Amino acid sequence: MSFAAILRSDLIKYKRTVLWKGIFLTPILSFMLLFADLYLRYEYLISSIQMKKASEVGIFTKMDVLFYQNHMAALWFMLFNLAVVAVSVIINYTEYSENTWKQILSRPIERSKIYLSKWLITFAAALILITLNGIALIIVKKLFNIEGNSSLILRYMWFEIAGAVGVVSFQQFISCYFKNSLGAAAVGFTGAVGAYLFAQSKVLGNLVPYACFLRVLPLEDMSDAITAGVSGIVLGILWFLIGVYEFNKRDIQ
Repeated sequence: MSFAAILRSDLIKYKRTVLWKGIFLTPILSFMLLFADLYLRYEYLISSIQMKKASEVGIFTKMDVLFYQNHMAALWFMLFNLAVVAVSVIINYTEYSENTWKQILSRPIERSKIYLSKWLITFAAALILITLNGIALIIVKKLFNIEGNSSLILRYMWFEIAGAVGVVSFQQFISCYFKNSLGAAAVGFTGAVGAYLFAQSKVLGNLVPYACFLRVLPLEDMSDAITAGVSGIVLGILWFLIGVYEFNKRDIQ
């Protein structure tokens, strides 16, 4: 069976789950939180006194304010991580709950292709989440007449995609490794909620994928965002290879 056929089969299978509803609801929730935040506090946030304080953390322009409020105040970093966790857990739980792993692996198909198919669907979900959030930022920028080049939003999205690679690969490995989906969900939830704490450490901030996504916010000279993005890609490749190796060696009953 070709890889395209495997991917098509998976897409049809997961179409019946609540997966796609969650993908679209997450950016909507984030948009509502961001809109409410700026509606209530925008004038305060761009006041000269507040901007002077904000400059201490690398916020110098109104676009910086928009990005920071979206990523941190509206909890986009956490909502995104949790959404990826949910997608990955659902994809792998479907196989375990329907006991289809043994049937799938009994076919003359390379296991790496099966694993890659699951990974790509999760990554596609991440891309949809980031794209919808980017559209929401453009809408908010227009609604509040925020000065700045809209291309900066695209740059922000590229950093997010880089950070997302690590989250997707690690969570796919965990979700596929744990037969009990609650275990995979617990690991993902801990990482997503604790991302801020992990990011405080120079070591863990570059080793924990969820923390890397938190740090892709392109502020000041963007050095931290670049480091986080590179770390996300490196971790993504590493955990993907580990996942493929483990999946190839595993004896699934």
